[in-house]
Amino acid sequence: MHRRRALDTVLRQLAAGDSAGANETAASTSDDTNDPYLLGLLAFGQFMSQDFELSARTAARALDAAADPAALMLARAAAGLAATGWASEGPDTLIAARDDLALLDGTDPDSETFIRYLLAEGALSGGRLRLSGEFLAASPDLSPDFLATDAGPHPFLTIMRIMRVRLHCFQGRITEAIELGEAARELATETRAELLVDATLCLLRGNAAQKGQVREIADWLERALPDPTDHLSSGCYLLVAFGLIATADVARAARFVLLAGGTPGLDKLTILDRALGLEMLVAAAVSDHDLTSAAAWRERALPLLDDRIARPTIERILSRVDLLSGDAASSERFAASAVEHAQEDDRAIEVAEGEIVLARARIALSRRGAASASLEVLARSSVGSGHLAARQSAARELRSIGRRLRPATGSGFDGLSARERAVALLVVEGFGNQAIAAELHLSEHTVQVHVSRVLAAFGVPSRFALAAQLAPLLPQTTDDAAPPPLTPRQHAVVDHIVLGHSNEQISHQLGVSVKTVEKHVSEVFRRWNVASRIGVSRIARTREG
Repeated sequence: MHRRRALDTVLRQLAAGDSAGANETAASTSDDTNDPYLLGLLAFGQFMSQDFELSARTAARALDAAADPAALMLARAAAGLAATGWASEGPDTLIAARDDLALLDGTDPDSETFIRYLLAEGALSGGRLRLSGEFLAASPDLSPDFLATDAGPHPFLTIMRIMRVRLHCFQGRITEAIELGEAARELATETRAELLVDATLCLLRGNAAQKGQVREIADWLERALPDPTDHLSSGCYLLVAFGLIATADVARAARFVLLAGGTPGLDKLTILDRALGLEMLVAAAVSDHDLTSAAAWRERALPLLDDRIARPTIERILSRVDLLSGDAASSERFAASAVEHAQEDDRAIEVAEGEIVLARARIALSRRGAASASLEVLARSSVGSGHLAARQSAARELRSIGRRLRPATGSGFDGLSARERAVALLVVEGFGNQAIAAELHLSEHTVQVHVSRVLAAFGVPSRFALAAQLAPLLPQTTDDAAPPPLTPRQHAVVDHIVLGHSNEQISHQLGVSVKTVEKHVSEVFRRWNVASRIGVSRIARTREG
């Protein structure tokens, strides 16, 4: 029972911000019981105190002394987490734990839950998102009964829930992460846990391109957050910085980073957080065209280049500074490598940022076509996951070269400019490109571009399909007289016209030749005295009404 009591007490103290008390509890209980399990718990407390080197040493002692499955797996988890703050040349304890997860079967349920959390947290903190996802996939959902008492749920449970939210976010699954984050906010019962959730929501809202909400949350947390004195409180400042940078509030993000890091070298942060923080500081200098400051921050980042955890982030830093200094070719090489390395670990947010940096380098190299193509792909892929900040970033880069993103499929009129909306209405009225050009005083080429964007916005392949989709929005004919009758075959053709089908599609559906369909369409036009398929659709819908 001493393990459960120690775990309960240490986690309560850490959740309350008393990392010194937590370490005292773990150390004294370990001395009294000579239990290596408590050494693993102490190593975790030391990590939360941001003493990463000591945490790594204590975890190594726990590994050497572990004599039962729970102690061994906790030691491996603690060592894996410590390695994200203090680089180690030792074996990969997280991989060893993944291969031996069956050892947790039959251990105390609360201990098993915590160890599984710690394994996933260690992988996430090291940027190994794929591995973190594997740990969570092999774990049951968090139970509200974890270390629960009559007083209610354990306060550390919110911290464990937020780890899952962060993983979803950094994998680029923003919509899902926001749902989980809002649910965690409802369940949070302690002040520090609520602040952590709010900081995480700032990160999420930023990546969802909700700039106003990010500003409100950042304003609130700037007043409410305590001074950063441990890993948890520093993490809150860093999460706010991530949210701000996602909305292009670079200068304010840099201020939060410096508060989180404690020193100019951001030494209080883990390896990956230090790299990401330095990247934000470089971005702030680059936005001010301050090469001297950008180069100074780069020098602080360079020692991390060979670290697997930090490599893609440092490569983006080098790309940014090289581009500012005029070496676009080197900038492109570093950015391309950064994208590749981030993809290896499923770091989707970093992949997107790498694509933006890469596009800038390609634009500088006059490779605008390649830049535009990659930005279009990024924008399309970001919409479904809710990562709208990436779409906005892609749009900004395209605007810098006089181009625009294709409207998001399904965005309809909301995704179009006023001129494009006018083109859409003329298309459904049956105007051809030449007639539209004359009506709006545009070139046919410009009309062609507008039409392609209109089709993309409504997610339709042809003018016929567009006409069918927009016909209900147009005024119906006011002619009370019934239209001249049609043959059954002509009625069948009209039914397909209303659905937006082309002559080829109607031919296939009715089992007749395209030429026969053309004759039927012409005859319908003649009998109903219309000049376009939209005219046919409007009369047909009036009859249905």
